[in-house]
Amino acid sequence: MMLELHNVTIGQLIKSLSYTVKDGMLATISGSEVSGKTTLLRAIMGFIPIDGGHISIDGELLTPQSAPYFRRSMAYVPQHLLLPDDFDGIEGLERWPDLTAEERYLQLLGKAVNAHKPLLIVDAPSQVLSDTTAEMVDNLLRDAVQHGSTVLAVNSRILQNQIIL
Repeated sequence: MMLELHNVTIGQLIKSLSYTVKDGMLATISGSEVSGKTTLLRAIMGFIPIDGGHISIDGELLTPQSAPYFRRSMAYVPQHLLLPDDFDGIEGLERWPDLTAEERYLQLLGKAVNAHKPLLIVDAPSQVLSDTTAEMVDNLLRDAVQHGSTVLAVNSRILQNQIIL
């Protein structure tokens, strides 16, 4: 699935951003804490409007009307996931309350990768990952590409195809 950003502007955070993530490509987003990384991901999923430019997926314009259709082709790993301690409702995940924040993030990322959706959108977790976990995340992102997904991830460690905000 090809993702194109053409002169995308979102508030004061992102100004005239143009970038193409080709089908089957891994692209990463990096930037300071308040540079708009999560905001950009939310706009790509159609959850927030853009102020200028356009976003297209496989050549089709992303609009408020088309966003729900495109989201069916996406897997998403959010930055924050807060669930009650007694939550145990995601099929295939180990018991949620017994996991550390890193383990929870890896579990969700693994489920998203294994969903084999054409587009995988991955935000960075809110907590700093250990070097071992960060390497596991990087490997999972590369695995998704090997299995045919186009991947856009907030990740400052993978330097190929990087969007710097």
